[in-house]
Amino acid sequence: MTNPTRARQASNPLPVIVIGGGVAGLAAASRLAEAGRRVLVLEAGPALGGRARSFIDRVTRDAVDNGQHALMGCYTEFLALLERVGRRDALTVGEPKIPFWSEERGIRNFACPPIPAPLHFAAGLLRYGQLSFRERLSVARAGRKLARHIPDEWTVDRWLDEANQGPAARARFWDPVIRATLNAAPAECSAALLATVVQRALLGSYDDSRFLLPALPLSDLYAEPARKFIEERGGEVRCRAAAEAIVTEPHLAVRTQGDTLCAAAVVVAVSPMALARMEPATLHPPSALSQCTPIVSGTLWIDRVLGNDVPSFLGLIDRETQWLFRVDRLHRGRAGRNDSGVDGERIACVRSGAHDWSDLPREEVAHRMWRDIRAVVPSLRGAHLVHSLVVKEVTATLAPEPALQPLRPGAETPIPGVWLAGDWTDTGLPATLEGAAQSGHIAARRILEEVS
Repeated sequence: MTNPTRARQASNPLPVIVIGGGVAGLAAASRLAEAGRRVLVLEAGPALGGRARSFIDRVTRDAVDNGQHALMGCYTEFLALLERVGRRDALTVGEPKIPFWSEERGIRNFACPPIPAPLHFAAGLLRYGQLSFRERLSVARAGRKLARHIPDEWTVDRWLDEANQGPAARARFWDPVIRATLNAAPAECSAALLATVVQRALLGSYDDSRFLLPALPLSDLYAEPARKFIEERGGEVRCRAAAEAIVTEPHLAVRTQGDTLCAAAVVVAVSPMALARMEPATLHPPSALSQCTPIVSGTLWIDRVLGNDVPSFLGLIDRETQWLFRVDRLHRGRAGRNDSGVDGERIACVRSGAHDWSDLPREEVAHRMWRDIRAVVPSLRGAHLVHSLVVKEVTATLAPEPALQPLRPGAETPIPGVWLAGDWTDTGLPATLEGAAQSGHIAARRILEEVS
C-alpha cells in the first residue's frame, strides 16, 4: 500500500522552508509535516524554542525555562500544537483559580465556579477577597463593558477611567491581569487587546478559564517533540543555520551563509528585528514594530521546602515581583530534592513590563526577588538563598501600544509563495504563545491551500 505522506512528498520534491524555530515556526512546520509536506526548518540559534525555551543551568545542572509560562484552556492553537506532537498530557490542569497575595489580606483566591459563562466570572468576582464588596461590583460592571465596542486608539488607562475603576480595583485585579497578558503598564496597552483577552479567557466557558501549567521544561514540552515529529515525517531541522535572504530568481530559494536552498514555499517566523536584517527589503516590517517590552525572570534555589499553605503559583500585589511559581512542584507534583540533588526548592519569579529592571545587575534583581518571597512566605525568613539565575528577555514581546496594532502585518507578503508568522503579526491577540501558534497555523493553512 502506498504511504500517503511519501506520495505527497514525491509530488512536491522541494521542501517548504520554515525560517525560525520558535513556537510560530514549529507550529507551521509540524502542521505542514502532518499534512505530508516535506519541511526544512532553519533556526539561527543553537537550539529550538526562540523566546520560549529551556536550558541547563551550569551550576546546578537543572533544566531552567527562560521565563515561566502559564497557559489557559482558551489557548486552543497552542494546545493543538501540543496534541500534534504528543505532549497535551504534559500539563497540570487546574481550576479557574488565581491566588493573590497582599500584605493587608494575605492570600485570597479569584476562583470561578463551574457554572455557565459568563456567570462563572461574576460569581468568581463576588467571592474575590482582595476587594471590598463594592469594589467587586465595580469590576463586574467594568467586565461587562469590555464586551462593547472600544475605540482602537484607547489605552487601557483611558478605558479604566471611563469604567470608573478605583485604585484598589486597578491594583488588586486589573493590573495583574494586564501585566500578565499584555506585558506592560495600563497606560501603554491597547484597550481593544485587553477586551479580547478578557472575553476569551475570563468571559468564555469554564474550561476556557482553567489554568494549565507546564509539567515539563519548555523545550521538553513542545520544542524537541516538534523536532522529532517533523523528522519522523521526512523533514529536517537545522540549528545554527541563519537565513540571510529570500531570492526569487530563477526560482524561490533561501540563502544562508553557506548555501542557497530551493523551496516550494517559505514561512518566515522570526522577530521584526531579525526580518529587518534579511533581504529583500520588501519584506521589512515598519520600524515601529521593533518596539518591545521586556520580561525579567529569576530562578531561586533555596535550602528549604515551602509548606502546603503556599500554592503552586501566586500573584503578588504591591510587590516588585509579580508572580511566583513552585517549579519543582509543577514539574513533579511535589517539592523536595531537586534535579541537582540539593535538598530544597526552586522558585521561579517573574516581572512583566520590566523596563525598570532591564539595566539592573542580575545580583540586584535576585536580591529583590528573594526579599519579596520572604515577605510573602514568613516561614522562609530563616532560609538561605543557595543559588540564583536571572534571565532578561529585553525583546520579550511586541509593545501592546494602540498605535502599533494597525501596523501588524498579516500572513501574506509581497513575494508569492512567502508567508509571515510570529506573535507580532496580526492575529488579533497580544504577543503570547497562543498568538504565535495561531500565526504558524495560519501560514501553514495558506500553503496547503495555495501551493501544490
